[in-house]
Order: sequence, then C-alpha cells, then structure tokens
Amino acid sequence: MIDTLYPLTASIEAGRLHLGGIDCETLAERFGTPLYVYDAATLAAQAEAYRGPLAAVGGRAIFAAKANSSVGVLRAARAAGLGIDVASAGEIAAAVAAGFAGSEMVVHGNAKGDDDLTAALDVGAGLVVLDAREEAERLGALARARSVEVAVLIRVTPDIGVDTHEKVQTGHAGSKFGLEPDAVAALISELPAGLKLRGLHVHLGSQVVDSVPLRSAAGWCAAFCQRIGYRPSVLDLGGGLGVAYVPGDDAPDPCRYATALVEAVLAAFASHGLAAPQLLVEPGRSVVARAGVTLYRVRTVKETSAGTTWVTVDGGLADNPRVALYGARYAPAIATRLLAPPTGTFAVAGRHCESGDVLATSVALPDPRSGDLVVVPVTGAYHQSMASTYNLFGRPAAVLVENGEAREITRRESVEDLLSRDL
Repeated sequence: MIDTLYPLTASIEAGRLHLGGIDCETLAERFGTPLYVYDAATLAAQAEAYRGPLAAVGGRAIFAAKANSSVGVLRAARAAGLGIDVASAGEIAAAVAAGFAGSEMVVHGNAKGDDDLTAALDVGAGLVVLDAREEAERLGALARARSVEVAVLIRVTPDIGVDTHEKVQTGHAGSKFGLEPDAVAALISELPAGLKLRGLHVHLGSQVVDSVPLRSAAGWCAAFCQRIGYRPSVLDLGGGLGVAYVPGDDAPDPCRYATALVEAVLAAFASHGLAAPQLLVEPGRSVVARAGVTLYRVRTVKETSAGTTWVTVDGGLADNPRVALYGARYAPAIATRLLAPPTGTFAVAGRHCESGDVLATSVALPDPRSGDLVVVPVTGAYHQSMASTYNLFGRPAAVLVENGEAREITRRESVEDLLSRDL
C-alpha cells in the first residue's frame, strides 16, 4: 500500500508514518488537524515524468491549476519546470503570485467573463483557449481596443468517450465544453481580428487510466485538420490521467503515458501528410494527487444496531468533497499504528451535518480510538482547491515537507476569516 498510494518519501518507523523525513504525529501536533500535507519530492518526480518526454520533441507539460491552486503548490510546480493552465482571473492571480510569467499560461474556461479575459490580457497570457464563438468575438474586441494580437487555440469536441465517471467526461457530444467540429471549422475561417490562431485544444475527461482515448484524439485531430485544410502549430491534448486511490487501482505511469502521446501525435500527423504541431499536455491530478495526504483526529467511535461502527474525524465533506460528488474511494489508516493488524471493519465519517459526509466505508483498522491520528492518502488533487466552509468550519492549513523540514504554505482559516465578508 505505501508503495503505490503514499508519497515517494513515505516511510514507516516503529509503526508510525513519516513524510519527507518527518513523523506525521509531529506535523499534526505542530500545525493542527485537519491538515493537508504535500511532499515536494513526489511533486517534482511526477512533473519530471511528463517534462522529459515532452521536452525531447519541443513540447511542454502545463500544470492544471484547478487540481491544486494553492500558491505554495504552484510555486513547486513552476520550480519543477511546468507551465500553468488557469481557468479564471483568480487562478491567473495565484499563478502570478507563484512566479509564473504570462507567457507560461494557458487560459481555459467554458464561460469566461470579461474579467477573466481582461486578466489574461493584462498578464500577456501565452495562449487563450476559445470555447465559444461569442467568447472569440469578445476577446477580439478587447484585443483590438488595446491594439494587441492574442494567440488562441480553439477547443474542439471530437465525441470520443472515455471510461470514467460521467461528471468528469468532457469530450463527448453534448458536452458543455468546446465546439463541435463544423463550428470549429467555421470559426477558423471567420476568426475575429485581434486573434491569432495557433492550433486546437482537446480534453476528453478526468481520472482516465488508459492512453488509448488520447491516442485516438491525436489521430482524430490529424484527420480533422487534413479534412479542413488547416495546419496547426500547436496541439493541446489536455490532461486527465488518473491515479490509484485504493489498493488494487490501476496506477498509470506518467512517463510512459507522455511518451505514448508524443509517439501518437508524430505518427498521426505524419500519416496524414502534415507537420507535427508542438504538443502541450495539461496534467493536474497525476502530478499532485499522490504527493498529498490529509491528517485528521478521531473524535468519536460508536457502534450502531445496524452493525456499522462509525469512526468520526474532525474534517470530512468540506475538505474532501470528492466522495459525495463522485463516489470516490479512499483508504484511511491509523498513522501511528500502520503495521498493527486490523481488529475489525469500520466506516470513517466526517463531522458535517450530512449523512453523505462519509470518507470511506468498510475499512480494516486496528482498534481506532478517540485521539488517534488518521491519514488519508492521495489527497493532493481536488481537495484543497475544492474545499468549502460548510457548517462554517474553517478550511485546513497546508504544509509542504522536504528534506526533514515542514513549511506552512496555507494558514488555517479562523472564525474571523469566515465572518470577514459579511456586512
């Protein structure tokens, strides 16, 4: 389990989990719980797995900020050599705070407002991905008002299905994202002044564990470009590579995945007599998910007449909404007794006033008790960035661990913070 789900620096010493050379109990005592913990070494290694194969052919990996938009994590992504994919004025501001230049940004979003487009212009974004004709017209008008030209991609929906949860499928017919092929062809021929078309963007979905659909997308794009007589200089195949969340899950290799995409693009465009475009890939989850764990304290343990024994922790739905949203599975463990044999099967619940606030069911644990430290691995992606303040619980702190040192990168939200926006 520790080999596939936990950060690369994880170790067990006297039955206790250590990350980045630090005992997790020490982290919990110092920073409190719930606590997001990110391992810098794991993030760097996952980023390099993409960066190497893509750089070899002049491509680039662009980190999807939506996966984890904390400035500390974004700084680590930039230090690892990644560009950044942003979807709002807020994410653009976070990227700037993390040290990214505008030229390193790809700006996304299916319903960008003028505030988002203006923010992209203000920083000189490298690429803006057009999602609708109206958006192209508004961006063109904003660009002409500044006497500038904006490099753009057009997001195309190729109607290629992927085997993932329906709520994170994005490339199928009827998707709210992108334009259908005929609409893309029309926009290419009628692109508003002020915009310079660089190429196409495709994204099929998230938590995809097989590279076959993305290879199919590469072939589809090459055939489409040949059919309409268009020669793109950039092809952005999006992201979405999945990760293992529980023992037994598929754990795709990002390096092998990136290499397969490079080979597919080169082969597909060559087979249609076209020069291969620069390849961009936008990994998010597969860069940061395994790098993160969340630490909780057990509040109560109680049995029910239905046979379920509930282990309730001091966080839950607000800091990890994925279980309620997608039925996501996790493998909680007692961080200070990782080698102890289980004494039974338990359900781990959060403290929020929802019956759906359950982090995991049927988990084998060693005699959980009030005060125990629970660790939930693979929480680096779509946890902190999707966290809420439901029940007016403050959002957790976050720390980055590296070489035996821990640095707080997000402070815990206080009651004063929670009430600061109310008038």
